[in-house]
Amino acid sequence: MTPTLLLFALTGLLALATTTVLFVRAPALGVALLLTAGLWPAARSETVVHLGVSLTPQDLLVSCAMAAACVNMLRRPPRAHRLLLLLALILLLTAGSLLRGTAMFGAAAAGNDMRMPFLYVFGLALYGITLPCTARLMRRLASVWVVVACVETLRAVLWWAENGIGSAVGQVVIDGVASESRALSAPEALLIAQAAVILLYATPLGTRRHLLAAPLLLTVVLLQHRTVWLVVAAMLAGWLIAGTGAGTPARGRGLRLGVTAAGLGLGVFAVSAGLLGRYGTGLTVSASDSGTLAWRATGWYELLGTLDGAAEWLTGRPFGSGFDRLVEGLVVGVSPHNYFIHLLLRIGLLGLCAFLALYAAALRPTLRRGADLTSRALGMLVCGQLVFALTYQIPPEQGLALGALCALAVGVGPRLPRSRPSPPAVPHETRPALPVPHT
Repeated sequence: MTPTLLLFALTGLLALATTTVLFVRAPALGVALLLTAGLWPAARSETVVHLGVSLTPQDLLVSCAMAAACVNMLRRPPRAHRLLLLLALILLLTAGSLLRGTAMFGAAAAGNDMRMPFLYVFGLALYGITLPCTARLMRRLASVWVVVACVETLRAVLWWAENGIGSAVGQVVIDGVASESRALSAPEALLIAQAAVILLYATPLGTRRHLLAAPLLLTVVLLQHRTVWLVVAAMLAGWLIAGTGAGTPARGRGLRLGVTAAGLGLGVFAVSAGLLGRYGTGLTVSASDSGTLAWRATGWYELLGTLDGAAEWLTGRPFGSGFDRLVEGLVVGVSPHNYFIHLLLRIGLLGLCAFLALYAAALRPTLRRGADLTSRALGMLVCGQLVFALTYQIPPEQGLALGALCALAVGVGPRLPRSRPSPPAVPHETRPALPVPHT
């Protein structure tokens, strides 16, 4: 090894160690670094280190977050909880599928298949569970999430100013190459929608939170990702019904329902009456197109047919085995576009049931009448993830929200009192009354 290469290696190790310490000592800054790296497309595609598997900057950041999770568990060992057991079962099944895939298809194929939808999501969930979920840290993480969403919104506006709004089925030509006409991807639209819901739960802002959330919701509508529309509908329904706490007055809920219904009705009328011009036409085309869903459903049916035998149904097929299926006479090899089927194919029914049980156990405390505001807000974000998973794989940063909700559930969960032997009962001794002396 040459001195120059050795110097670069030592510098890289020092940078990784510093980043890990940042995730341990300043979680808000670490999460901000992780989310802002997603704004840079090269962070997900540019190779930094090649160790049998090409590692991108996002790979290294997630690795530092997982190392920080190990450090946090050593510093503050978590108490036993079913959430931790379920997450451990998912990670164990993932590791087993990875080992089988590495032996059959090689480390590169198995690693590339595993890292984005499994290692990133559940690794960041593990990091979120180990965070000290104080009110101050939760406020900082929420602020980081909203700021990143505002930057994403600005990116969308700049795209629209140059290329137009487009539609879900249209394309634009950029530098001679046909590209999708939507400004941002579905995971980025999901992040903006969640930031709007976070603002709606920010009661210290008063009525200003509605004005701040409105531009983000409008951006989500114009991005024309129909699955994200369903996510927004589900999260807003939860916010409208449950309110921001158990003490929410009925008058306030009725006002929110009325304003939301009026806004939706006005938007539908403007689109149907052609008041928005070509923008309304794009929204109508996006809302009425059903070809993508039919194409995906056909692929789901074909993928389920690839599971052969009880063993594959129970533990899934190994990573690296691919997703080849025949759809409309063509061989398609992209991901299933359904995270539940993705889980079933890779970690089987055991992993899928553990995943659903993990979400159910994390959401259960938020349904209690006395649940705090932070738990309610995180519960809405996690419910949105389940809707999003119907047609996409869960993005990596969503593991942070899941982990934070699990941390709150573990922290507020009832501690089982230690059973102590009760002292033996002392028999009550009755004594005769003393005679009253006569005067």
